[in-house]
Amino acid sequence: MRAYFALLLWCTALLATSQTQAALQVVTTTQDLAAIAKAVGGAHVEVHSLTPGTRDPHFAQAKPSMIRKVYDADLLLLIGADMEVGWLPALLRSSRNRQVLPGNPGYLDLSTSVSLLGKPAGPVTRDMGDVHAQGNPHYWLDPDNGRLMAQAIAKRLISLDPDNANDYQRNLTIFEQRLTNKIREWQTALALLKGDKVIAYHTSLVYLARAFNFEIVDEVEPKPGIAPSAAHLNRLIKHINDDNIKLLIMEPYYEQRSARFLQDKTGIRIATVPQSVGANPGINDYIQLFDGVVSALKQAGAL
Repeated sequence: MRAYFALLLWCTALLATSQTQAALQVVTTTQDLAAIAKAVGGAHVEVHSLTPGTRDPHFAQAKPSMIRKVYDADLLLLIGADMEVGWLPALLRSSRNRQVLPGNPGYLDLSTSVSLLGKPAGPVTRDMGDVHAQGNPHYWLDPDNGRLMAQAIAKRLISLDPDNANDYQRNLTIFEQRLTNKIREWQTALALLKGDKVIAYHTSLVYLARAFNFEIVDEVEPKPGIAPSAAHLNRLIKHINDDNIKLLIMEPYYEQRSARFLQDKTGIRIATVPQSVGANPGINDYIQLFDGVVSALKQAGAL
């Protein structure tokens, strides 16, 4: 009997210890958010991204495996600004986890931590294409915004898990110092682009342009999300030639045919840049994302 009670006490203590040491379950809508959450959370978080970096997060579809992850989550991190509007609300309803619903401690919209570009002055209509009423949601492509995102995530983790506040703050400091050093390196590497006029495929790279001082003057898409017509491509050819534009940048998941057509007609260089953590092999964290951007621009002969 004594052995039974001793075993029972040991099991109870072991269960209590495992519960107190259990990692916070963090679910993110993109791999970029997952990478920053891992950097800040360290050993105290278990992080799962709902979408892979190889795909456009606008167009994800709710799956049973995603519902389970949200059901188990202590914290949900999202890009916001309507990036996930096509699929996340349904996922939240299906998961039935009140902790991660809007307005609750387990829900964090990172778009509220940065200043968004491209907010329309008036009403948004379908005729405008894929325009977001709250502003352009691709803000993670400015590494200075990555710093703001990390700060917001650290603040929320500390609120949810105050016992490990010192670790979260220390991890944040390390991340910010590393980011500061790398930003200087990236700015030096991309100095040759300063002031250059550039064509983009979609409106998603405006934050990258702002961060590294080049100017996106036109897009392959006539309107966001609208495929280019022959007339639009011919107009772009004239623009490229008239303004002597040397570079077209685009994400890897867009069709290449239109860009190749423009290259054949004008000689413009094409740089296919990673837009997210996980977009290419070897891009496993937020720092490596921008290393990948620099590498892609060098390979394209832009630097």
